[in-house]
Amino acid sequence: MTSLPINCGKNFRAGKLRWIACLAAMLLISGCMPAAPAITVTIKPVEGEDGTDESADGPVTEVAGYGNFVGRITFDGNVPELAAIVNQGDGSVKDASVCSADTIPDESLLVDPATKGIANAVIFLAKTPRHVKPELATGELEPAVFDQKGCKFFPHVLPVRVDLKQQVVVKSGDPIAHNTHTFPNKNSGFNQAIRQNDREGVVVPYSRAEKEPIPVTCDYHSWMKAYHFPIDHPYFAVTGPDGSFRIEGLPAGKHVFKIWQERAGLLERKLEVEIKPDAEETADLVYGADKFQL
Repeated sequence: MTSLPINCGKNFRAGKLRWIACLAAMLLISGCMPAAPAITVTIKPVEGEDGTDESADGPVTEVAGYGNFVGRITFDGNVPELAAIVNQGDGSVKDASVCSADTIPDESLLVDPATKGIANAVIFLAKTPRHVKPELATGELEPAVFDQKGCKFFPHVLPVRVDLKQQVVVKSGDPIAHNTHTFPNKNSGFNQAIRQNDREGVVVPYSRAEKEPIPVTCDYHSWMKAYHFPIDHPYFAVTGPDGSFRIEGLPAGKHVFKIWQERAGLLERKLEVEIKPDAEETADLVYGADKFQL
């Protein structure tokens, strides 16, 4: 074997790199160069590929069935009387011939005198559940129409299913121009004029769910206000004029709901409800005047 001149004595002081080179050379000459260490690579499976649900911890199990949640949200106390936003015949408002042709009520807290039910409250699951009833999870939905007539938005609260790519289409039945201005937190804002008597409509794009309903205004007529609610599952309801609601096809098990109302904000942050298979869970939810800004 041919010897190689190696000087690893004083050269050690010359630096760590030279010392390493000397050591490698000596090992090579002596036949003692160690084999390259084996490299172990661990591949972590993508969520959902290892038998766990991507939206919750723990293994996926079959749902025991589906049930419904029904009830009513009511006001505890005397029915509040809110002053009108625009009085009929008020010539001082913008576009008075259209906007004050009829009285425009304050819809921020509508209480039914007969039932004391609160209209336009939204009750919804705080999170998308692990199991969504198949017929509610797919399909193509008609556009959600957001209209205006007599300088008033219809409906006052409009949900939209972003998981199914449902569109919001803004229309107008007024012979004057309006403006639709949204104030989202997670989506891009929309601010566009709506021409008079536009029955084809303009699409407001939503791609992400919001945590709660977001305000919509008309910059031309400052009193006009409503709400859009982009949501990514089917488990929600807007209460009717009598305060009633109905949510169908909930997977059996325990759920946490939120309740939102325009004046109160979140009436409930963690309303726990247990749904049983092929059954209806009912609830009468009562809130006093102290919950609302009166």
